[in-house]
Amino acid sequence: MQIKPLVKPTRLIISFKGLQYQWHDFVSKNNHNAITILALWAPVASIYLLDIHVFYTIMSAIVGFLLGARDRLGEIRSVEAVHRFFEKFPEVFMDKLHVAVPKRKQLLSSGQQAELNKLDASRFAPFWNEIVKNLREEDYISNTELDLLLMPKNIGGLPIVQWPLFLLASKVFLAKDIAVDCNDSQDELWLRISKDEYMQYAVEECFHSIKYILSSILDKEGHLWVQRIFDGIQESISKNNIQSDIHFSKLPNVIAKLVAVAGILKETESADMKKGAVNAIQDLYEVVHHEVLFVDLSGNIDDWSQINRARAEGRLFSNLKWPNEPGLKDMIKRLHSLLTIKESAANVPKNLEASRRLQFFTNSLFMQMPLARPVSEMLSFSVFTPYYSETVLYSIAELQKKNEDGISTLFYLQKIYPDEWKNFLTRINRDENAADTELFSSANDILELRLWASYRGQTLARTVRGMMYYRKALMLQSYLERMHSEGMSTSFLFRHKFFT
Repeated sequence: MQIKPLVKPTRLIISFKGLQYQWHDFVSKNNHNAITILALWAPVASIYLLDIHVFYTIMSAIVGFLLGARDRLGEIRSVEAVHRFFEKFPEVFMDKLHVAVPKRKQLLSSGQQAELNKLDASRFAPFWNEIVKNLREEDYISNTELDLLLMPKNIGGLPIVQWPLFLLASKVFLAKDIAVDCNDSQDELWLRISKDEYMQYAVEECFHSIKYILSSILDKEGHLWVQRIFDGIQESISKNNIQSDIHFSKLPNVIAKLVAVAGILKETESADMKKGAVNAIQDLYEVVHHEVLFVDLSGNIDDWSQINRARAEGRLFSNLKWPNEPGLKDMIKRLHSLLTIKESAANVPKNLEASRRLQFFTNSLFMQMPLARPVSEMLSFSVFTPYYSETVLYSIAELQKKNEDGISTLFYLQKIYPDEWKNFLTRINRDENAADTELFSSANDILELRLWASYRGQTLARTVRGMMYYRKALMLQSYLERMHSEGMSTSFLFRHKFFT
């Protein structure tokens, strides 16, 4: 449409001979009026170039969108997305960032999905926890948020994956309300609970944790009682009689008694605590048998006779073993948190920098990247950063020096990062309202204060800290690789790379 009309005028201009131009001509003389032809075709060529650029921009945006959607780039854009996709993180972590584990290949080939999920979670947990602990060390999150974000090791006796508490917070109470209000069948009740996957995980974990904890601390008849109770519940579930065998309206009483038991067991062992734990378990026994659960004694008459005889003699729960083993103690503390946290943790972490870092890490799990090689096959490397006459760490004098408005650097940073300042004071065991001068009495607190301020006010300090993240990451990866490697070569390489 634009080229054809110009063809005939172009030929006509070329055929002109001996034209005299009004301007000084350097090009068109004796070369078929090239300047005139260029002036004729230049607007058309410019339009075509502009059209090509627009077309390329649109096509590159479409292709980039499709490639990004295929590679799941930028899928994690908020804390809510971290919550929603968290259960996928262990699997993609093992596929992308972890060296091959022989046991995992066996589980994949045999189709043992539950064991595979637990293995993936046990390998992912140290990496996730290292990131979370690092956020606490840098005062981006509080101690409460740290407890919510940490992921259990998943190497204990529970047959399920234990997810961080920030995913399960308040889910038990929501499930309890659904059970109390539901008058439908057992399948309909479980369907309503399992619509929220993390609510389902919270209920399953509470069930298995209570059984494991009580079985671990009780002996003889007490252990037999726990076994009979949970066998009865599972049998009721298998027969679809859970609605008639359990009075869900009394579930709040059971939760209250369990909270009392867990609250005592998570403390340090003492004679008074042990006596209190026995009384709390006896109260739980009374609530379970008289208010909540209908127990069919016909199937295990001998066992129930033994249990009733022990209770009548006052020795049913007398042989209580205090939970001093660290793994069991952590499980008790976690159960207590599951049964007491009523507020949702949907906005954890609250700090924007902490959220950004977690989103960046979880986004990287879905990126197309080469498979991670073992640390033993990596080449050593060094990192250099330019440095000339720059302040790396603030001195106390620089932090207290006031500008013309009477505002010091430390005061300014405290107002810009109020939540991080409170987290910092908590980390060094100071009151949240402590005055700045109180920190000057300790050399260690002075150093921590200088580091805290420098990481927020000095670019070079943050750069150096960022370079040291490489070392932390490689040390952690090497540690996990050594967990299933054999021989001394990897251990020697680990010491050579990081401690020489």
